[in-house]
Amino acid sequence: MTIKQIIIQSVLAVVCTGVFANFETFKVQDIKVNGLQRIDIGTFFTYLPIQVGENLDEARLPNVIRSLNRTGSFQYIKVSREGNTLVFDVEERPIIADIVIEGNKELKTEDLLNGMRSAGFAKGEVYQAAALEAIASEIENQYFSHGKYGVKIKTRALNMSRNRVQVRMDVDEGEPATIREINIVGNSIFSDEDLLDQFELSTGGMFSFFTSDDQYAREKLSGDIEKLRNYYLDRGYLKFQITSTQVAISPDRKGMFITINVDEGEKFTVSDIKFSGELVYTEEQLRALVPLQKGDTYSGAAISFAEERIAEFLGYQGYAFANVMSAPDIDEEKKEVVLTIFVDPKKKTYVRRISFSGNESTNDHVFRREARLMEGEALSTQLVERSKVRMERLPFVESVTVETPKVDGTDDQVDVEFKVKERSAGTISGGLGYGSFYGLSIQASVSHENFQGSGDRVSLSLNNSKAVQNYSFNYTQPYFTVDGVSLGYNVFFRETDYSELNINRSSQTSLGIGANVGIPLSEVSRFNIGGNFLKNTLNSYPYTASGGRSQQIIDLFSGFGLDPYVDTSLDFSLVELQTSWLRNTLNRGVFPDSGSLNQVTLEASVPGSDLEYYKLSYEFSNYWSITPGWSFKTAFKLSYGDGYGDGVSSSLPYFENFYGGSGDAMRGFENNTVGPREIIRTPTSSTVTGPDGTSYPIILPPENDTLQLTRYSSGGNAKASGTLELIFPTPFAEGNRSVRTSFFVDAGNVWNTKFDVDRYDGMMVTFPNGMTGLMPDYSNVDTYRVSAGFAIQWLSPMGPISISIGRPIRSQEFDEFEEFQFNIGRTF
Repeated sequence: MTIKQIIIQSVLAVVCTGVFANFETFKVQDIKVNGLQRIDIGTFFTYLPIQVGENLDEARLPNVIRSLNRTGSFQYIKVSREGNTLVFDVEERPIIADIVIEGNKELKTEDLLNGMRSAGFAKGEVYQAAALEAIASEIENQYFSHGKYGVKIKTRALNMSRNRVQVRMDVDEGEPATIREINIVGNSIFSDEDLLDQFELSTGGMFSFFTSDDQYAREKLSGDIEKLRNYYLDRGYLKFQITSTQVAISPDRKGMFITINVDEGEKFTVSDIKFSGELVYTEEQLRALVPLQKGDTYSGAAISFAEERIAEFLGYQGYAFANVMSAPDIDEEKKEVVLTIFVDPKKKTYVRRISFSGNESTNDHVFRREARLMEGEALSTQLVERSKVRMERLPFVESVTVETPKVDGTDDQVDVEFKVKERSAGTISGGLGYGSFYGLSIQASVSHENFQGSGDRVSLSLNNSKAVQNYSFNYTQPYFTVDGVSLGYNVFFRETDYSELNINRSSQTSLGIGANVGIPLSEVSRFNIGGNFLKNTLNSYPYTASGGRSQQIIDLFSGFGLDPYVDTSLDFSLVELQTSWLRNTLNRGVFPDSGSLNQVTLEASVPGSDLEYYKLSYEFSNYWSITPGWSFKTAFKLSYGDGYGDGVSSSLPYFENFYGGSGDAMRGFENNTVGPREIIRTPTSSTVTGPDGTSYPIILPPENDTLQLTRYSSGGNAKASGTLELIFPTPFAEGNRSVRTSFFVDAGNVWNTKFDVDRYDGMMVTFPNGMTGLMPDYSNVDTYRVSAGFAIQWLSPMGPISISIGRPIRSQEFDEFEEFQFNIGRTF
């Protein structure tokens, strides 16, 4: 029964409040009304079932009063006679000036007010006490359906000036009743445990405080009963029935007891599968879409799947409104079923018009080029969905919905209407971080993913932090040609202080220009190729007064024929080529929750460059959608690099090494601190006395050098990292695609496969803590790290914001930790 029906019945049940006196039968010559305030006299007369000139007797008078009471506008009515004049003295009911509801959490105030409004109880309406009590009773019933049987609702009407009232409703929701027992009676084929595993409701567990699965709700029980029915139907028990369901509440109204009585019936098998109707395709083609064969156990889920697959298959071919139904012919004696699948493809449907709405800042052609169907061709539901996914992958699109309404006056044409919800495409972004010794860093850049609504990407980076000064301009046209070949080019100047990046005490200046081309191979895969020309200057300076140098710089400078203890600058040029293959089936460009990404990348300097090397990486990520808002992500990345030339090019230069820590799947560790440590090598000198008695300084052989490991990372030529991440709905922001929260476990390592520990055989090393010992073997892959924590990501109006709290679970000696990390404008 609806609230409106309850109110109507309540109003009709009100005893007529009418009084009449001094009455005898007479002919009404005039009607006089006293006490009207809001109601117009003409309106009042429309309520009366009597007019001037009619005779009024005692039998007719109650009907007059009932007619006025039925309007619900009057609190008091008195009828009297003055000569031949009929006199009405009335008191109007007050008007509702305001409705205040307090104490409600389970049911939203807006929903309660909307329900009252639909029942005619709202601001400006006539106040009726009986209607208010009926509404309060109905709201209590709604709380009961949510398992809150201790709810108490107190209603009041406070008088105000000008015959108005303020209606107040104070709600004490009480504690929800928890489920103490769920009993299934009548089952013998499947155990209680197997059946209850299908239920959302339970008697409680470790995470019940979070999932509320032990709190009774009528809707949840209905859903669980349907799951129970489907469990049996999917296993062949066609005659399964739920004979009764009892829900009892404890005397203290805090505990619920649920009993479900079932009749399992017998198992049925499929004896034959037939097709009927208008078969556009052969039975063999359709039969291949049915995951059942003769002799198989009947399964309701398999049949539903077959119906969907056949309808989907017909939809791919233009039969967008096909109707597919199945009818089981049951043989009770043999416990067999003849399954008949009826196919009605209806007419082939064509696209009349494709339209876009909601794109306030993006030109139509940007979305039209992502559409995989054209006006005038047959409608394919597969291509409609594919078009939607491609549009949602655009970085400036938050969501896309699509409708295919039929064209009026036709039965074979539709319009395809895409409704786009855009997100801010321009970003003025920055990063802010603080580490144990990394200190404060600030970066800034300006980018636009949808320049002037064209879909082109423009980026101007003006980063200036203590570690990196980077000035770059990038422009990318994703549709340089109509068939989707992209073209991008960039110009940049970059000065990097590696000491501020926890690498070593050197800096590098690079000036470069480059371009890249992307070639689509299929709907989900792409090949990219590009190149850069760079002019580089590497600067180094001593770490100690005695002239110690990083082992990496010593090796690099020596390879170029320079004295690593004298020269501090190295100039070199590079021509780099980059190629990559990408396969992307993610459902969205930002915050996907299903699909996968595979990418192979090769970067290499061309033969003849001052340094000859290559870097190869493989990246994989996959999302499994669990339920709306919940998904599970797995990701890993493998990287390896090496030199392919002789001499200085026989290994990967250190400034091209891979580094680990911070946001790259090693959250909780300080940026660029995971992996091999920088080795400082300082020569040892001595003095000798010549024949003339003069003392001369000499440098002892390398095996006499002093070695020190610093807190800086030297990186490595190999890296592996992986992530397991559980993504869940953000509290207070359910359904918001601009926010994502997750629990994560990260693991990874960086190592140097060419590290030769024998090179330091017999030499003692001073560690960052001042202790001494033998050189660690940085080619050992068993030094991996693991961390776990919580992350929240938000596409805010200021730009993307990322916060993570990660705690190292497995670490190595001298690792630097950064358990709290905060970034603005960082890609995630």
